Amino acid sequence: MFSDIAGVRAALKARFQPLVPEAWQINEYLTQFPTEYKSPLIVFEFTTIESRPDGVQLAPGQVGAGIDIIIGSPKSVEEIGENDVDELALKLVQLIDRQSDMAWSDGIKQTLTQRQWAWRIRTIVLTSSKE
Repeated sequence: MFSDIAGVRAALKARFQPLVPEAWQINEYLTQFPTEYKSPLIVFEFTTIESRPDGVQLAPGQVGAGIDIIIGSPKSVEEIGENDVDELALKLVQLIDRQSDMAWSDGIKQTLTQRQWAWRIRTIVLTSSKE
């Protein structure tokens, strides 16, 4: 379980950084996707909190944090970026599947204004609420 809901994005970055290829970039916050990026990019967007993820009531002090993990390919539409981002998304969900305190539910493929592809993968991360 992640120790603190307020620091969940930083904890996700710290956990994933050593598990992904060194060239991948990880940003903790989704403010706006960069206009151009040169390597695969992962961004976290904290979207919801839940007390009953998947219909299971969490114990007092536990919170299900809804985190969308967005992974983008640096390749454009013209450079078979769609195939590239599909492979990146598969690697990411395999990584998520190996975590005992988080799960993914679905994903949505998007094209960015820069004509680059991204997957938005919805996850629930088990965290604690500090009192």
